[in-house]
Amino acid sequence: MQVSMEIALLLEALAAFGLTAAMYRALLRLVRIDPTVLAIAFYMVLLTVSQYAASKITDYLGFLVPAGTMTYIATVAMLDVIVLREGFHYARNVVLAGFLSQWLITAVNYIVVYLPSPVAPNSIYEAVFSTSARVAFASPIAYLAAETLDAYMVARIGGAVWKRVFYSDPVAMAVDTLVFMPIAFWGVLPSQVFWTATAGLLISKISMAPVVVGVVYLNRKYLLKQAYERAS
Repeated sequence: MQVSMEIALLLEALAAFGLTAAMYRALLRLVRIDPTVLAIAFYMVLLTVSQYAASKITDYLGFLVPAGTMTYIATVAMLDVIVLREGFHYARNVVLAGFLSQWLITAVNYIVVYLPSPVAPNSIYEAVFSTSARVAFASPIAYLAAETLDAYMVARIGGAVWKRVFYSDPVAMAVDTLVFMPIAFWGVLPSQVFWTATAGLLISKISMAPVVVGVVYLNRKYLLKQAYERAS
């Protein structure tokens, strides 16, 4: 039981990817929608889920990490589709659109929270509609820096899965962690907890690298092969 608890985040990340891939493949066959458009839609949803989930700190391999890490593998898979089908410049614009969309979501949530309600106190709605202000502020900034760099490096190093995961992803992970954690949690978490969570976030993503290799390979070779046709 203890072992399963320690790797629960990884299991949830795999479940999130599995559900994403299954729904993506089903919609690609049923709706006949453009694979790039569909990948962008899923990518935006995953970003939104990550923003909300990041406000919760959970445990992974003995480290404290933001729960939003669970969408990491699925997000990588969707960005991989976009970059290899359309190239870096297109993917960069998608990243920018995702950045702006997260600010829009944050702004609308705060408007909803502060609307008067005769039914219940606003504190109840805050638990549903908003993340902490600092997490909401940090997520888009870290996302824009890391994802732009990741898309650029993927486009530069080519399509090999192992190159993508062992060259571009670790750099993007480090940038994301070192930008997000200080903005979101410095001065909020006790110093020891902050550094443990920072190390945990980076280690959790690096530890998922072999899983990402397998996921992206399966995507390209079997699961979502149709989505990569333009890139071949």
